[in-house]
Amino acid sequence: LPEGKGTGLGLATCQTIIKQCNGCIAVQSEPGKGTKFKIYFPYAEEATKSTIVQPARLKPFLRGTETVLLVEDEPAVRNLACNILESQGYNVLRANNGQEGLRVARESKGQPIRLVITDVIMPHMSGTVMAEWLKVTLPGLKVLFTSGYTDDAIAKFGVLDPNVAFLPKPYTPSALTYRVREMLDEK
Repeated sequence: LPEGKGTGLGLATCQTIIKQCNGCIAVQSEPGKGTKFKIYFPYAEEATKSTIVQPARLKPFLRGTETVLLVEDEPAVRNLACNILESQGYNVLRANNGQEGLRVARESKGQPIRLVITDVIMPHMSGTVMAEWLKVTLPGLKVLFTSGYTDDAIAKFGVLDPNVAFLPKPYTPSALTYRVREMLDEK
């Protein structure tokens, strides 16, 4: 991508992964010399049974037929998530920002939208603002927030509250389908 045209999620995603491993990242930047990133992880004398990473047990992809609105400003993430959900039988409506999400929901015909999966931080309108508007017009609508930004960056949007559904990026296809099915089955 040209300079200044990226989403900024690369470093945020790295930082999230590093924090999950109890590590930290240091940045040193000097004009004309470039930028240096150093990653630090906790030291371990030897691997113990509790620190050995076991292969993850694969959860089965859970199928459904409900209508889902996916609002994601990153085209690659939006297309991948849509393909995953559509392959499991869901009817997926797509939007690339909050304003478009409102328009798509308003113009939607057929099955009612049961779930909105939305990025938190997007241009034009955040996912949280869009979700508030949608809940007014679509009572009973469920919302799943996603983000690759750090907790510090998204805390002001209120999505880290315990009663708010949140799926951090990057997520696996099985994590996405499992969380979607879980939310749709909640009473």
